[in-house]
Amino acid sequence: MTAVVDIRIPKAAEASLVANGFSVVKLPPHPALPRPVASHPDMLVFFDRDCIFCTRSYFEIAKQELEVISESCQKPIRLVSDEVGSAYPLDILLNAAPLGDRLICHSKHTARELTALYKVIPVKQGYAKCSTVILGSRAIITEDASIAQAAEQSGVDVLRISPNAVRLAGYDTGFLGGAASLAPYGGTDNIYFCGDLNTHPSARDIQAFCKQHGFSAVSLSNEPLTDVGTIFLI
Repeated sequence: MTAVVDIRIPKAAEASLVANGFSVVKLPPHPALPRPVASHPDMLVFFDRDCIFCTRSYFEIAKQELEVISESCQKPIRLVSDEVGSAYPLDILLNAAPLGDRLICHSKHTARELTALYKVIPVKQGYAKCSTVILGSRAIITEDASIAQAAEQSGVDVLRISPNAVRLAGYDTGFLGGAASLAPYGGTDNIYFCGDLNTHPSARDIQAFCKQHGFSAVSLSNEPLTDVGTIFLI
């Protein structure tokens, strides 16, 4: 499998991914995005069931990497019509959390190409994917109250966790969803965390909830949990 990661992923986490058999593809930054998240995969690409979405400008920046990713998962690249920007909410165009045929997102500011394909679960949190650890199509872990409430009302099993336990350089805090992996096309029952999950105050609950839904929580290093914009496994 291939791991799609931020170009600045901590070396220990990258080495652990390689040791677990993953080929690592590092995404270069988009200059229009804020520097701390400019290389975050969940800000740059969206893995749909049938294709990989990105902006036209990012395709021009990362054509080589995107073609490797496309070949790895045998999905074509498709371009959305809008572009990302440096200020919220222009930066959240692709930051959406898919759950089977449903999509958790701030629908007003998510790319229309995405919202047209899914049953939208609208939330106030713009960084929906960053804020959500996805366990299959029926369960999530989140520290965000608006996501938790909306998901529960849609029949999703939700584990609410403590906030402010994940690092993100340049910001006061990051999100656990951004520190976790997601395999949009399956292939693994592990949820990999960038850093040591045991440093999170809700670690035991997270581990038990993952197990309940058929997943194993795996720490990639003994370093603090770090939001790297989701580790996509394809």
